[in-house]
Amino acid sequence: MAYFFQSLQSRIILLIVMVALPGWVGVFYDSYVEREHAIEAAISQSVNTAKATSKFQSTLIDKTRVFLQNLASFDAVQKPNSEACSAFLANVLKVNSNYINLGAPRADGELLCNARPINTPINVSDRPYIQEALAARDFSIGEFQIDRATNLTSVNFAYPVMNATNETVVALVVAVISLEWWSEALSESHLPNNTVAYITDSENKIVAAYPTNNNLLGTLLSTSSTAIDNSNTASDNSAVISNDPYQRVYVKRPLFEDGQQINITVGIPLKQTLEVINERLIKTAGILTAIVVLLVGVSVWGVRRNVLKPIRTLLQSTKALAEGKDVCDAPLHGSVELVKLQQRFTSMAKTRLEAEKRLIDSQASLLESKNTLASHIENTPLGCITWDTQLICTDWNKSAENIFGYKKEEAIGKHASDLIIPLERRGEINDAFAQLIKKKAPKRKINKNVTKLRLPIICEWYSTPILDLAGNVISVTSLVQDITKNKHLEEKLKLSASVFSHAREGIFITDSSANIIDVNKTFVDITGYKRNEVLGKKPNMFKSGKQSPEFYRHLWASIISKGYWAGEIWNKRKNHEVYAQLLTVSAVNDDEGNVKNYIAIFSDISEAKEQQYKLEHMAHYDVLTNLPNRSLLAERLDRALSQCKSDKGFVAVALLDLDGFKEINDNFGHSVGDELLVILAHRLKGTLRESDTISRFGGDEFVAVLANLKQPQDFAAIIKNMLRVASEPVKIGEHQLKVSASIGVTLYPADDTDADQLIRHADQAMYVAKQKGKNCYHLFDIESEDAIKARHEILQSITTALHNREFVLYYQPKVNMRTGEIIGAEALIRWEHPVKGILSPAAFLPFIENHQLSIDIGEWVIEESLQQYNRWQQLGVHIPISVNISALQIQQRNFPIRLSRLLSKVPNVPPEAFQLEVLETSKLGDIKKVAEIMDDCVKLGVTFAIDDFGTGYSSLTYLRRLPAKVIKVDQTFVRDMLIDPEDRTIVVGVIALAKSFNRSVIAEGVETIAHGTSLLNLGCELAQGYGIARPMPAKDMPDWIAHWSTKTEWKSPAPQLLNSEA
Repeated sequence: MAYFFQSLQSRIILLIVMVALPGWVGVFYDSYVEREHAIEAAISQSVNTAKATSKFQSTLIDKTRVFLQNLASFDAVQKPNSEACSAFLANVLKVNSNYINLGAPRADGELLCNARPINTPINVSDRPYIQEALAARDFSIGEFQIDRATNLTSVNFAYPVMNATNETVVALVVAVISLEWWSEALSESHLPNNTVAYITDSENKIVAAYPTNNNLLGTLLSTSSTAIDNSNTASDNSAVISNDPYQRVYVKRPLFEDGQQINITVGIPLKQTLEVINERLIKTAGILTAIVVLLVGVSVWGVRRNVLKPIRTLLQSTKALAEGKDVCDAPLHGSVELVKLQQRFTSMAKTRLEAEKRLIDSQASLLESKNTLASHIENTPLGCITWDTQLICTDWNKSAENIFGYKKEEAIGKHASDLIIPLERRGEINDAFAQLIKKKAPKRKINKNVTKLRLPIICEWYSTPILDLAGNVISVTSLVQDITKNKHLEEKLKLSASVFSHAREGIFITDSSANIIDVNKTFVDITGYKRNEVLGKKPNMFKSGKQSPEFYRHLWASIISKGYWAGEIWNKRKNHEVYAQLLTVSAVNDDEGNVKNYIAIFSDISEAKEQQYKLEHMAHYDVLTNLPNRSLLAERLDRALSQCKSDKGFVAVALLDLDGFKEINDNFGHSVGDELLVILAHRLKGTLRESDTISRFGGDEFVAVLANLKQPQDFAAIIKNMLRVASEPVKIGEHQLKVSASIGVTLYPADDTDADQLIRHADQAMYVAKQKGKNCYHLFDIESEDAIKARHEILQSITTALHNREFVLYYQPKVNMRTGEIIGAEALIRWEHPVKGILSPAAFLPFIENHQLSIDIGEWVIEESLQQYNRWQQLGVHIPISVNISALQIQQRNFPIRLSRLLSKVPNVPPEAFQLEVLETSKLGDIKKVAEIMDDCVKLGVTFAIDDFGTGYSSLTYLRRLPAKVIKVDQTFVRDMLIDPEDRTIVVGVIALAKSFNRSVIAEGVETIAHGTSLLNLGCELAQGYGIARPMPAKDMPDWIAHWSTKTEWKSPAPQLLNSEA
């Protein structure tokens, strides 16, 4: 028996049964759960039915109390002996369907007043609810009874009727409710078939039954069902299942909540539901059992044929092999796996002796290999050391002895910290070894070690964890090589490469403490110091004193945080000459990231600085007189106005124009005129105080700024001196020359406007001085009504012109003179005045400067030029258009938004084909804000140009800070460059500036072939002017393009050194 349960066949059968067992359990469990759910549902339905019936009864009682209370107040009821009483109650009963009868018995119980006719005398004084109402003089409820008037099972209610003085009960008003209402309510509750319900009194006798069964009335409840006892206790949670044919679930519950022991019992049948559940259980269990029996039969047959029989044969073969007998080679039937097993077993048996022989041979070979490996390890040039997991040495070869100096017997058993690790690195090495064991992966590392004599060496280690079969580290084998010499050589090569890789610049190298350890030849050439004069010293020996300690703190902070610093610095040579350097200082780190050296590379930029100074001087000073130009004048005037606001003083702005200077130029030539201007400029400057400024404003005009005036009249003496020195004779060569001056003056803050407007007011006052006879000055009249009225009328006419679309745009082409390429056209506004004809911009634009009209007209120009580009584009003409914008317009914060809207109206126009020209003479207050606005416009795709460059306030400032791609040389300089060396010098300077700042340059005012040729020789190829084309209406542009070709004289190859970069 025991063998049977241990056999493979029995275990397979048991396995099938065990697999099927959870299925059986699941089937019975599901059936059990389904049965419990059905019972719970029936109980819930019984409880809900009982509750609903009880609630309906309670509501009906409350309504009856109110109904009887109101009924007792009627006069007819208070007279129960009258016929009117019965008639009244009969009428009331007709409109109250909840009641089957209404009556009004007298206080002695005689019922004479009744809604229904009475055939025999009735006395109700014996009814407990009548007695209770009389005694309590309040509402009372009767028990279930057979109503004597209606002869129906009912519940009666009574309420006392008081006399007029409310002292005596004269009658009672009674309402009768039939129990048929609850039977009707149950029939509408959609209860299952064969549901029963009973209402019982305090003695547990049935007073009503559903469905109606008069035979049960008056019998005990237990008579109707064997599952129900005669207890009068009722609870929502008490439920019992009867053993009647329908297997009902009964629930008992109180019908009234006023203490009366009247209960309702509801029974819901379960039989049909349970029969369905049981049938499903039997069917499922039978199918599962049949499947199991079938599987057992098939498995037993298969196991015997395909498994047991082959296994028995295999057992016989293994027994033969164990006894040294031949294995049976007879064919085997059964599963493929067992057939293969028999074949492999036979093969295994045949090779067994051969395997045993090879094993003996392998053991001998392994022993020989082990001895050979031990010999190689012992004699390898690499140190080979074995450590346990605590970093204790367990093996130490000959090369390790040579590297570190310890004999094998000295090293084994000692911790690495006591052998080869420097004291300051023991913690780091221990942590690294712990990580090696944790990661279980080989690691290569270069370490600083010490020998037995505690001499520092640098070693390259390759350590490999050795694992046992469980994957745990049992030891670590390290191969080590002394690379000290190689490392020193490598560092020396790295240092040499760093020193000489930039030999054209001065180079010096320091150690980590900033002591100079080497310099190159260029260093000696630049500084004047010999090599041995600086070795061992610190670089602060070169300090010039021009930089603050804060500068050097920032320099070292950058080197420490970033590893380098680059910038300009002022140092001094050996001869104490201070010069500018372009310096880069870099830190050189060792393999562990520690600073080993600092390398400084520098170049002498003194000449570049000098050139920069000259350019800046040229940008701020007049070339001829060396007086401040408009740019510097604007800065100093702004400074004077700001100081005036804080000091509460006065500033005078005077514009001086020489009388008779043109005649001298015409009679004696420009060279004499220039010399006269230089002499007069020197004289005029001598009349001013140190705080004052005088500027050559252009031609023979000068502007003086008299700052820090204490009183308004303080300017007069200075102005008179200027008039005096201007009118004194000047001898130039053989010529005795004499001119005078007319000066216009305005005072700030009386003339409370901006700097540009102050100069304009002084200019207006100067013309008044000329009209007064010259050689005098005139103070600007701020309150001039005529001027205000005239300006207002002009502004009004310009507004009307804009509204009436009297403005038009003319277009002047811009070309590459050498190639003939048309690179664009500038849109120029004209006024088609209905009376005066075509007016140039000079006739009206000055009046709208700094006025809202300049913004309105500027937007019209932008919109019209965009529309014109679109019209040309439809004709196949693609010419970029540039327009001028005022300072007021470009300084509007919402300008980029408004420009974007204008661009969006013509989506076919590419923004890159549209350029905005900012007049360099414009006074842009907040350059930073203007630059931001222009950057926002550039993001839309448009480009910028600086127009009239060289005539304005802040040429270099604009060039450096504004994102303009193009510089336009003012036409006044270009027009006179062939006869005026000063103008030619300015043109050369502007072209040089453009190249230095990587900007394109366009020359305006090219009126002749000679102008163009001269510009091409200077490296400027782009131009516009009357020598190319006059401004023309838009309709004429396509025809001009079709016939345009560049001048023959301009087509020659560009000079190599002066070729335009535009």
